[in-house]
Amino acid sequence: MEGARPSADHHEMTAYTPPPRSRILLAVTDELLERFQRILARHETVSVNTAGEAMGELDAGYKIVVLGVHFDESQMFSLLGDIRTHSKYRKIPVLCVLGSRGRAITDVAVEGLDHAVKAMRANGFLDLLHFPDDDEGNARIARIVDYLILIDGDLQHIARRLDDSVPQIERRRAEVH
Repeated sequence: MEGARPSADHHEMTAYTPPPRSRILLAVTDELLERFQRILARHETVSVNTAGEAMGELDAGYKIVVLGVHFDESQMFSLLGDIRTHSKYRKIPVLCVLGSRGRAITDVAVEGLDHAVKAMRANGFLDLLHFPDDDEGNARIARIVDYLILIDGDLQHIARRLDDSVPQIERRRAEVH
């Protein structure tokens, strides 16, 4: 009907509202550090070089940890396990990221990483192959990080299965395009 008004039950889409400026711990390789500092420039980011430094830094009150697969000579699983087993830190959202892929890292291996980090209760996994280092790709990453901050990493209210997280949805979108 032309000129009809939406019913009171109709909800209009609202503009994206990012969370307040937050502290973010970057436990990534030098290869990814500059990119994540650019992507998350509106937040306060602190980078660490070792898993030990990361654990020591967590008392400073971070809203999320961005953890690279190859961080500290591939100590991602060890650090993720330490974070999740420590009662003070286990609720801090952790987003695991894979930067460049060598020839040994196949799509099957990436799928295995995705499942493994989720089994260890990471809040998401991003394969940066699907997120170009351009305005659109970086904005998508920023929205994912912001979303995890806004919901305190609790994806259970929107996902019944662990593989339905926002980063997984974003990765699927990237594969379709």
